[in-house]
Order: sequence, then C-alpha cells, then structure tokens
Amino acid sequence: MNFNPDDLNKFYNSELGKKCIRIIQHKLELFLNKANVSSSLGFGYIHPYLKNKNYETKISILSVPSANSEIKFLKKGYNSSIETDEKAFPFNDLQFDTVVLSHWLEFSDRLDLVISEIWRVLKGQGKFFLIIPNSFSFWGIQEITPFGKCRPFSKNQINELLLSNGFDEIKINFCIYFPPSNNKLILNNYKFIEYFGKKIFKNFGGVMLVEATKFNYAIPKNKLNAYKYKLPKISIQQQCLQNILIVST
Repeated sequence: MNFNPDDLNKFYNSELGKKCIRIIQHKLELFLNKANVSSSLGFGYIHPYLKNKNYETKISILSVPSANSEIKFLKKGYNSSIETDEKAFPFNDLQFDTVVLSHWLEFSDRLDLVISEIWRVLKGQGKFFLIIPNSFSFWGIQEITPFGKCRPFSKNQINELLLSNGFDEIKINFCIYFPPSNNKLILNNYKFIEYFGKKIFKNFGGVMLVEATKFNYAIPKNKLNAYKYKLPKISIQQQCLQNILIVST
C-alpha cells in the first residue's frame, strides 16, 4: 500500500472526485466553524478539500509526509506548508487547537506513532478530525478510487485506535453513499442518492468522518515506556543491609 499522489491528483480532478470534494468539504467546514480554532494543522493529502474556501484563519499549517515532497500545495490561504516525518512531527508539544488528517493513516505502517504524535502536538481538549475510508462500503472494497487502494478501516477499528492512544468523545459519521462510478446518471443525481443513502444505509458510506477530543490525562500506549518509573538497581550488599535494618526494627 503505497501513497501515490498522482492517483489522488487524477481522482480529485475527475468528475467523481469533484463530487466527493463537495460533500467532504462541506462536512469539514462545519467542523472547523464549530471548533475553537486559533492554530491548526492539516496533515496528509488534505488540500483538495480546501479549494475555493476561506480557511486563512482555520488551517495554519499544511504538512505532508517527507517521503512525498512532490505534492504541491495551494499557496493561497495558508501560513506555511512543511514536510514532516510521520514518526516525529517538527512541532512543539501542545501547539495546535485542531488537527485535520486525510489520506495518510490508511497508507501508514506506524498507526500508533502517527496518532500519538497528533496527541502530543494538540493542546488540552484539542480536536482531531479524521477523514478515512470505510471498509464496509463499495468504496472500501473496489480499487477504482484511492479510497479502495489502501487499508480501509471499520468503525470499531478506528474507535479502538483512538481510545488506546489518548482520545475520547469520539463521534463517527459517514458520507459518500453514491457508488464509485463515472456513470452520468449517478453523477447527475449524487445529491439525491446521498440524501437517501444516509437514511437507509447509515453506516455504509464510503468515507468516515471522525471527530475526537484529546484526553488530557491519557498517555498513548506507545509512549508509556518513556513515562514508566524505573526502580534503581540495588546491589547484593545493599539488599542485605536493607534486610538487616528491617529485622532490627
């Protein structure tokens, strides 16, 4: 499962991809508008959802994994863009109010590391918005779109991944109910299909939109070793002395 920006560019420039952009873009806008955002990070391949929208005060930094520097960012509306090692983000602890991630987790082999780094750079009670393919959908099982050429997730898998890495208040919604087809009849009626699909096939949308909140008192499981208290090594002589003192008292 390799991250291929050419496939993503081609898809989002197609009519099918543009329909997906409109739906996901609307959901992302609702999330950002209700979130208390002063500084935010967009990680992965997120910029198609930001086109033609005023996110100047919403998305502070766009970041892409360093192995994929060929991705070209839109310059308008962002303070900066940067290449990032997914295992060690070049940002301070507690730097962002919000992190938005798209088209990366499903390609990563280090899920816990990515999520724990997001936890680290988020402020207390910071919000995490994740756009991820749903394994229980036509989009997740057909390899004709980028959503099927990767590792899709189930609702339970995402929920468990976030809970075990320091997030709670997890809300999972679905979208993209129209089938992954370039049929003109489907594309011309995608809004109609989307409306009824959500009512009839609630959990079977092609994309999951996940909202989660950083749990202040949690520690991501892959960082636990760094926080464990290690008892100092005691020599045999010290152990004997301790035993003598205990007996004498």
